[in-house]
Amino acid sequence: MKYMNAKYILGAFCAMAIGLSSCTETWDDSPVLKTHDGAQTATFLNEPQMKSASVMITQDNKTSNLNLTCSQPDFGYAAAAAYQVQMSLTPEFTDYQEIRQSFYNCAQINPLYSDVASALEYLSDVRSEADLPLPYQKVYVRLKAFVPQDPDNTTFLSNVVSYDAISADYLAIWVSGVPVNIWLRGGMNGWGGGPFVPGSTTAAEWQFVTGPDQDTWVYNNVTIAAGEEFKIADDSWSSINLGGPGDDGPYTIEINKSVALTDNGKNLVVAENFTGNITLTLSDGNYSVKLTPAE
Repeated sequence: MKYMNAKYILGAFCAMAIGLSSCTETWDDSPVLKTHDGAQTATFLNEPQMKSASVMITQDNKTSNLNLTCSQPDFGYAAAAAYQVQMSLTPEFTDYQEIRQSFYNCAQINPLYSDVASALEYLSDVRSEADLPLPYQKVYVRLKAFVPQDPDNTTFLSNVVSYDAISADYLAIWVSGVPVNIWLRGGMNGWGGGPFVPGSTTAAEWQFVTGPDQDTWVYNNVTIAAGEEFKIADDSWSSINLGGPGDDGPYTIEINKSVALTDNGKNLVVAENFTGNITLTLSDGNYSVKLTPAE
């Protein structure tokens, strides 16, 4: 009997020990984020393997990638961190551009060449195709690491690494006010428009320029007489030849309303004399136009 009691007591102690051990492990495994104010600097970005290679970014290779790897900074536990790439032309990062795409795998931080070219052109103050190609230049890179779910916005900035020679030879950024090969063509100008002069910084009569927003083009201060037929097209009626939907007769544009256009569509007209601005927009591969009267 005493023997059985001793065994029972020993078993109870063992169970208690296991229970205590289990509680301790659960406590240790409870993640606690090491929060801090501001962006702390930590060394967690690896030197790129291709840092010495010369990279020319073109229209043909813009979907390729730079390849970066890192280790996760100390958030206090293996957090589901996100990383964004920042680029500068100086190691001090006095002026820099941040690529909007976030990455979630330390082994695959691969910004697109197109995003790299865009950052490089902003930093180089590119205003038009006349400023291209850029010279090969040294580009400095660092990472911003953060936990998206962290309400305190705990952030680390990595050490700085560099690529020795990166250039771009196409306009990867959206610059407003640049003349493009899009024209108002109709009865008001004998269906003329063009020829397009690549690299020109001054718009010709009837020529659209890039708008303030991505994939918009504007032609301001135009007068169109009621019933006067027109279309929006390039200088050769080839890649851009935009008109109204339907089959019969010209299509009447409603003022102050965005209207979908079709490729090689019908001629356009306005019901009343119009003076104001024309905005052409491309969204999901489809063009629309809006005529806004002058105030």
